[in-house]
Amino acid sequence: MLSTTTRSSVRPFITTCLFNRSFSQSFIVLKKKTSPPIEKVEEDEVDVNQLLKKAEAQFKKTLETQKQKLNEIKQGNFNPKVFNSLMFKNNKNFTDMATTSLKGKNALLITVYDPKDVKTVISGVLAANLNLTPERIPNNDLQLKVSLPPPTTESRLKVAKDLKRVFEEYKQSSLKDSLGSIRGHILKEFKSFKKDDAVRKAERDLEKLHKDYVGKLHDQFEQVEKSVVK
Repeated sequence: MLSTTTRSSVRPFITTCLFNRSFSQSFIVLKKKTSPPIEKVEEDEVDVNQLLKKAEAQFKKTLETQKQKLNEIKQGNFNPKVFNSLMFKNNKNFTDMATTSLKGKNALLITVYDPKDVKTVISGVLAANLNLTPERIPNNDLQLKVSLPPPTTESRLKVAKDLKRVFEEYKQSSLKDSLGSIRGHILKEFKSFKKDDAVRKAERDLEKLHKDYVGKLHDQFEQVEKSVVK
C-alpha cells in the first residue's frame, strides 16, 4: 500500500505525463491535416497536353480522309468504285455480285462472279442514271465493258461543286470528323479542368492548331479543284 504522501506525489506526475502525451498526439494530428496537398496544376498541365495531342491526331486523320474523298470525286466515272454503292432488287449490293477495274484510259471492266447475275448487274447500272452503259464482252460470260465519255465543261463544273461541298463538310459540319466538331469536343473536355494558366494556354494552342489545319484542308481542296477546272 502506498502512503498518503506517496500517492499525493504520484498524482501530479501522472497528470503531467497524461497532459504531455495528449499534447503530443494533438500535435501529430494537426500536422497531418495541414500537410500540403499534391500539386494539381502539374497534373492538369499533363492532361491538357494530352488533349492537344489527341486533337492534332484527329485533325490529321480528317486531312487524310478529305484527300481520299476529293480524289474519288475527281476521278468521277473513272473511279472503279463508282458502282460500289448500288443496291439491286434482290437486296444485294454491287460488291456482293461483281467487282470493277480500269480498262485502258477510257473504260471500266466489270467482272461478275456468277453468270446468272450478269443481267441483274446490267439492269442495275442502267437504272442508276450514271449515263454509263455496260456491254457484254464477246466470248466472256462474266465480263462487261463500260465505255467512259470524255469530260465536258458541265461535268467538270459539277465535279468542282462536289469538291467544294466535301471541303465545307470536313471544315465545319455536324460530321464527327469535321475540324469544327473535333475542336468543339476538345473544348468541352477542357471545361472539366480548373481554369488556370495551363488550361488557358492549351485553349489558345488548340485554336492555333485548328486554324493551321483549316488552312491545310483548304490548300488540299484548292489543289484538286485546279486540276479539275483547267
